Amino acid sequence: MIASLPKDPGSQQLRKFFGQYPVLTFKAGEVIIRPDDEVHFVYYIESGYLSQQVVSENGEDFILNIYRPGSYFPISLILHGVKNECSYEALTKLVVRKAPVREVLNFMQKNPAVMQELLVRLASGLNSMASKTEALVFGTASRKVAATLYFTAQRFGKPATGDKLNGQATIIDFPLTHKRIAAMTGITRETTSIEMAKLKKQGIVTYKGKQVKIFDMQTLYDTCFCQVPERKPT
Repeated sequence: MIASLPKDPGSQQLRKFFGQYPVLTFKAGEVIIRPDDEVHFVYYIESGYLSQQVVSENGEDFILNIYRPGSYFPISLILHGVKNECSYEALTKLVVRKAPVREVLNFMQKNPAVMQELLVRLASGLNSMASKTEALVFGTASRKVAATLYFTAQRFGKPATGDKLNGQATIIDFPLTHKRIAAMTGITRETTSIEMAKLKKQGIVTYKGKQVKIFDMQTLYDTCFCQVPERKPT
């Protein structure tokens, strides 16, 4: 097994640190940070989900990342020291704590475990992004939708309960409409609906309203990536 750092060495310290700051609540659809806003605070998510997105030249939303409870944003932007060009929008009811940037940076510098956890988070995110980007750049519409569902389920999926599969299915834990999948994938909503219908017909996924349930993660994964043919010996 490849050696690795602990996944969450500083999570308790983070919760304790942000716990001393005010609580803010946002409704689904509310924007917390807008493009070109000056960033003076870091937000720690206690509950709910948030999207980081940009708007294309033709006015279409493209979701770059989704944050879950325990995440804090926009920390990568602050560490890099660049201008914000994204919107940060609540996908669900969102409860956060808000701390000044300077106090967050001072805290991180004094707590190596917190910096270590951030390093692990960034490494994990880069690995997932590299795999997803392969499918989004080189793949067909089918591969793009499958990759988006697969990696979203890996991050946010929970075992389904109360059905005949006895928890073998996976439910994505936040509202996932076809429009939102399109915004995560970079294709039109109409094309997304067609591809979702294909996956449903194959028995790989099902969806009702805003909830997506995946029955077969392995088949979904196989749909994401082309298999590289073995080379014949010369």
